[in-house]
Amino acid sequence: MKTLSRSFLSFAIAIATATSAASADEVRLDDGRVLIGKVVVKKVDGKEMLEVTTYDGVVVVPRDTAEWIPDDQLRIKLADRARTAGSTAFAHLQLAIDARAYGLEPELWRHLGRAITLQSEAGTGTVGKDGAAVDAPAADPQAAAARESLQRRIEDFLAQLEPELLPRKWRSAGTKVRVHKLLEQLRAEDPPAQAAAIEELLVREPNADADLRTEARANTNERRRIAALSALLRRAGPGNEPFVLRTTIVDGHGAVRQAAADLIRDRGRATDAAIHYLAPGLMHSNAKVRVRTAEAFAALGNAEAVKVLVLAGPNAGKALAAADQGVRGHVAFLNQQAYIRDFDVEVASAAFIADPKVDVLQSGTVLDVTVAGVFEERVIVRAYHQALKKLARSDPGADPRAWPTWLANLQPAPPVPAPTTPAKGR
Repeated sequence: MKTLSRSFLSFAIAIATATSAASADEVRLDDGRVLIGKVVVKKVDGKEMLEVTTYDGVVVVPRDTAEWIPDDQLRIKLADRARTAGSTAFAHLQLAIDARAYGLEPELWRHLGRAITLQSEAGTGTVGKDGAAVDAPAADPQAAAARESLQRRIEDFLAQLEPELLPRKWRSAGTKVRVHKLLEQLRAEDPPAQAAAIEELLVREPNADADLRTEARANTNERRRIAALSALLRRAGPGNEPFVLRTTIVDGHGAVRQAAADLIRDRGRATDAAIHYLAPGLMHSNAKVRVRTAEAFAALGNAEAVKVLVLAGPNAGKALAAADQGVRGHVAFLNQQAYIRDFDVEVASAAFIADPKVDVLQSGTVLDVTVAGVFEERVIVRAYHQALKKLARSDPGADPRAWPTWLANLQPAPPVPAPTTPAKGR
């Protein structure tokens, strides 16, 4: 992106933040109600009124029946709490809850993002009762239960943030529209916590499996297709996991295929059953599918795929696109020469007339072929070879016929290192 574009984007984000910050006043009514939103003072029939623009619409109340607390005072109050709250996932979650109660969106997303990050970093170990991370060796069932409880609290809070993400007119729309509009809110410049809230809402959207699958295939934005896949994998619907597995092969963009494989692996779904589900792709009639299947195996990181790749190696170039499935081509290079092959003799007025019979001699070459495959065998073998090297951390050599011997002598590979960034969700 050009420098000018970055400057413009930064300016736009700053303006958006300032606008959001300016709409965070608090109005406490005498009847106990609390309104959060942008406040404008107006006079109606000579009486001073407060017009409060909230997420759910505009509310007008008499000023003498309400206490108006401007957003700058609310920010001071939240900052005072943050100084004494500590820096644990639990503390930042509480600050995010407070920020939402005050209508302070930038602070809401910032503290919530920090809570999610700390909770993810604690994934290699656990957290104590106050949400503080502790080392894995010190983990115990009580501490693990506390971390699980905190994870549920974070997810439940994320699921409450629909008003901050969707305009009111879309909140009561049908499932298809809601799914699409939620995915539309995904923008690279937005806080990570906002993406987490969108995913949580998609995970909990009733009867949304079919619409999420449609978005995962048809949405033109790669980031949104990946978000739909992530939500699908966390939903309990039948067929969702196989759908994400197929995406590691069928999606046209490498980034989406890689993201699908990462989701499967990081959430512990790269099982032996998953490998065998994808294995037929290694003998698909389309060579591109064979290559992508090998790449998916390498990304999933399950050593079970080594045996499957070794068995498929010697047949890497066989059974590709049958003739009736290929592309037929026809071309002719011809030379035509006219000649007289005979004469017919006729009698007219006592005279003989020779009537010539003309024919055409045709010579040349005609080619009629069917393209049975676009990828050469060595391209497929190279993909299998690279996958084997990554999975086994050993080079089997370039000749697939030697791979069974290599496998028989192969020492068990050490476990694949865990991902550096634990995936969100359970």
